[in-house]
Amino acid sequence: MAAATAQIQAQLDAILRDEPQARAVAIRQESAQGLPEAISVRGKQFAVRWCESRLALREALGQLEQSSEDSRLLLVTSLADTELPADIAARLTRARVFQAREWDVLRPLFGAVSVDARLGKYPWMAQVLIDLSAQGAYTELPSRFLDLDTAWCEFLSRGLQLGSARPDALELLIWTLDAQVESHLAALPEPVRDDVLDWFGRECGTIGTLVAATLRAGRRMDAVPIAVVCGVLFSGTRSGGGELGRAAVRLERYLADHHVAAQEGRGWAAAAQQLAESQPIDRLLPALERADAVLAELKISEHAGLSPLSPSGLERRMEVFADALSAHLDSPCDAVMHEVESAAAQVLDHRLIALQPLRRERVVMARRLSRWLMGNPVGTADYAALVAWQADDGAFVDWARFRLLGGDEDAGVSEAYARLRQMIAERRDATNRQFADRLASVNREGNWKQGRALPLEQALDTLLPPLMTAHPALLLVMDGLSLSIFRELLARPEQAGWREVIDERLGATWVGVATLPTVTESSRGSLLCGSLRLAVAAQEKTAFSAHPALLQRSGKKPPKLFHKAELLDEAGLSAPLREAIADPNQRVVGAVYNAVDDHLSGPEQLHQCWQAEQLRGLMPLLRAARDARRVLILTADHGHVLEDASRPLKGSDSDRWRTTESAPLREGEMAFEGGRVVSPAGGERVVCLVDEGLRYTGRKNGYHGGASLQEICVPMSVFLPFGLEMAGWRDAPPPFPDWWELPHLVRESVPLAPPRPIRKKPQNNEKQPSLFAAAEPLPAPAATDGDWVSGLLASTTYLAQKQLAARVALSDAEMRVLLLALEERGGKLGWSALAQRVKLSEMRLHGALSAARRVLNIDQSEVLTWDETSRTVALNRKLLEQQFKLAGGGSQ
Repeated sequence: MAAATAQIQAQLDAILRDEPQARAVAIRQESAQGLPEAISVRGKQFAVRWCESRLALREALGQLEQSSEDSRLLLVTSLADTELPADIAARLTRARVFQAREWDVLRPLFGAVSVDARLGKYPWMAQVLIDLSAQGAYTELPSRFLDLDTAWCEFLSRGLQLGSARPDALELLIWTLDAQVESHLAALPEPVRDDVLDWFGRECGTIGTLVAATLRAGRRMDAVPIAVVCGVLFSGTRSGGGELGRAAVRLERYLADHHVAAQEGRGWAAAAQQLAESQPIDRLLPALERADAVLAELKISEHAGLSPLSPSGLERRMEVFADALSAHLDSPCDAVMHEVESAAAQVLDHRLIALQPLRRERVVMARRLSRWLMGNPVGTADYAALVAWQADDGAFVDWARFRLLGGDEDAGVSEAYARLRQMIAERRDATNRQFADRLASVNREGNWKQGRALPLEQALDTLLPPLMTAHPALLLVMDGLSLSIFRELLARPEQAGWREVIDERLGATWVGVATLPTVTESSRGSLLCGSLRLAVAAQEKTAFSAHPALLQRSGKKPPKLFHKAELLDEAGLSAPLREAIADPNQRVVGAVYNAVDDHLSGPEQLHQCWQAEQLRGLMPLLRAARDARRVLILTADHGHVLEDASRPLKGSDSDRWRTTESAPLREGEMAFEGGRVVSPAGGERVVCLVDEGLRYTGRKNGYHGGASLQEICVPMSVFLPFGLEMAGWRDAPPPFPDWWELPHLVRESVPLAPPRPIRKKPQNNEKQPSLFAAAEPLPAPAATDGDWVSGLLASTTYLAQKQLAARVALSDAEMRVLLLALEERGGKLGWSALAQRVKLSEMRLHGALSAARRVLNIDQSEVLTWDETSRTVALNRKLLEQQFKLAGGGSQ
C-alpha cells in the first residue's frame, strides 16, 4: 500500500466512525501522487477523485448527485476550507475539507486509540511511520496503545533494517558492516538522523555510543575496526602503557572527538570478540584488515599482538612463539617451556588461526614436541622396551615432527621449526642406533617375541586363530603403514563405529616386528605365509588359504586373501570382497591395501593429512566389516621413514638396504646376519641403514628397507564393532602420551598424595563390575591427615553420598585415581588426556564421570563438571572442600 493511500484511508476511517452515512468527503493533500482510483473503508466503496480547482470540485459533486444513492466519493484536493465557495462546502460532509493530522492518521494503522506522550519528543515520527506503512500493514496492538518502544522498533526495522528498538551490541556491529547503511541514513532528514544517533548513544549501551560516534564522524565502516583497536588500547598491559595512552587520545578524531574511557573501550573490545565468535570469521576480514590500518595510523602497530582479531596481531604472536621456541631449543628448561606454552596458547587463541588449519596444526605439533624434549631420554632400554616406546611415544613424535615439514609463511617461524625437527632427528638417530644394537643381538639369539613385540610371521599362529574362533575376522594389511600414520589415521576409530581392544593378559596393544630388510617381498610374504620367506602376491594367496592354524578354525570355507587389484571395481568395493566379508561362514578374510606405500613415491609438494575418509575404498571396507560384525586386525608389512633433508649414499638400488659386497660398512649402517634376515638378493647377510636421514636411491616422499624403529615396528591392533564383546579382551585406553594432550608439568620435590595401603581392606562390590579395568591393580587410598583425598573418602558426608549412589558408586581406589589425575593438572583436563590418565577408553570415561558426579555434586553443585563441546573435565576443589566440610574448605 502506498503511503498516500494509507494516509487517506486512515483519515477516511476516522471520519466514518463519526459520519457513517457520509457520501462526499473532501481531504486535503498537496498532490495526486500515489492516489488509487477507489478505496474501501468500513465496507464502503469510495471513488477517489483528484480536484485541483473549484471547477473540478463542482464537476465531481455534480456527477455524484446524478448517480445512485449508494455511490460515494472521496475528493482529494490541495484547497483549504477558506478557499471553498459556500455552494461546494454545503455539499460536503461537515461542510469542510478535512485536514489530515498525522497522529490521528497513524493511530488507526496500529489499531491504537492513544499514543505514548514520550513520542511528542519526536515530531517527525508519525509522518515517517505513515510513509513506512507502504511496506506493509502494521500489526494491531492488543493494548490499543502505541508506546515509545513499538514506534522506534517499527521505524528502525523498516527504515534502517534493525530488528529492535534497542539493538544490542552484536546487532549494531553487524548492521554497520552492511554497505546499504549509508544510503538508509542519507534518506533521512537531518533532524531525524540526529535523533537516531542520539537514540543509539542513549539507549543502546556502549556499542550504541561507538556506532553513533563513528556515524557522526562519517566513519560508518570503522565501527568494528575501532572496537578491535580498543582491544589493543585498553588491554591493560603494562608494556607500552604511555604509548597506548597517547594513541587513545588520537583515536578521538575517528569518533567525532568523543573521549573513550578505559571501561568503555574494554566494552567495545568485548563486543568485537562477541561479533567474531558469532560470525564466519572470513566475513569480517575487510574490517579486521581496516583495524590494522587504524593501528598503523595511530602508530601502535607493534602492539597488534595484544588483539586476538588483528591479522598483523597473529603475525606478532607467531613471532613471539618462534622466539620462545628458539630459546627452548637453545636451553630446554621449565621456565622457557612455560614461555612456549604461553606463546602457543596466544597463537591458538587468535581467531584468524582458524582460517589457517595447517598453520594452526604446526603450532600445536611444535608445542607438543617441545614438551617431549623435556622428558627423559630412552636411556638403556632393551629391545622390548624400545619396541613399546616406539608404539606409545615415538610414533607420536614422528606424527608431530613431520607435520612441521614445509615450514611457515614467516621465515623466523620456519627456521625455528627446522631447528626443532633437526633436534628431534638427532635424538631419534641416537635411539635408532641403540635399537639397532639391540636388534642385532636379538637376531643372533632368536628371541624376537618379547613383551609386546610380535614377529610378523607369528601373527597367523599367535594372534589370529583365537580371534577368528570368537568372531569372523578381517585381517587388513596396509602396506607400508608406519605406527605414526596408523595413529593419525585411526585417531578416532569410534567415529567409524569401531573401538580398539587389548588383550587383558598383555595389558597393551601388540606391536608387529618386520623382517630384515624391511621390504614388501620379505615382510609381507612372511606375514601372510606365516613363516619367514620371500613371496609375491600369488604365493601369498596360496599360503594364506592353506595355513594350518587358520584352516583348523575356518570350517567349510578356507581363508581368502584379496590383493590391491581385487579390492575395488567401478562401483566401489568389489562384489567378491563384499560377499566374502558378509558371509559368516567365511571365518577369516584378508585384504592388502597399498595406499600408504604408493604415497612414498608420489608427489612431494602435497601436504598429506592421513584421514580414513580420504583413502579410496578404505571406509567402505571398514563399514562392510563392521556391518558383518567382524573383528578387525589391522597391521602392516613394514613402516617407513619420511624425507626430511636426507642425504644419499652409494651402494644400492634399494631405498635403505644393500648387500654386504657393495661397499664397506659406513657410519649409519648396520650389518645383520642369519636369524630373521630374508634378503630379496639371496644370502643371509644384509646391511641396513639405521640413521633415518640416509638413503641409497633418489629422493622420494619416504623410504623403507632399513632397521630404524620406524621401519621395523608396525601396528598389530585389534578392533571390535560397537556392541561386540570378546572374552579376555577389554577396551584400550586412549593411546596418546601425556605430552600430547597435557602441558608440561613442573614436578614438586614431594609427590602429590603418595598412595599408601589403608588399614582396612575394602569390600568388593560383586553386583557392579569395576569401571576402571586397569592393567595393574589401582593403588588403595591413603589414610594420612595431609592427604585431602583420604580426608574426603573418610568424611561422613562422602560416605552418605556413596551409600545413596549404591552400586553405581566408584570404589575408593577409582575415585582417588580420578581426583588426583585432575588435581595434578590444576583441576582441568581434556577428555582424552583424562581417559589416558585413568586408563579408560573415552567411551567408558563418561560412565565413570557420571558415577563420580553422582557422589561429588551434592544438591547439583558443580564440583565435577565437563563440557561436551570443548571436551574438558573440571574439578572445583574449593567447592568440594566446602560441600564435604574438609579442612580449609569452610562450611557448606
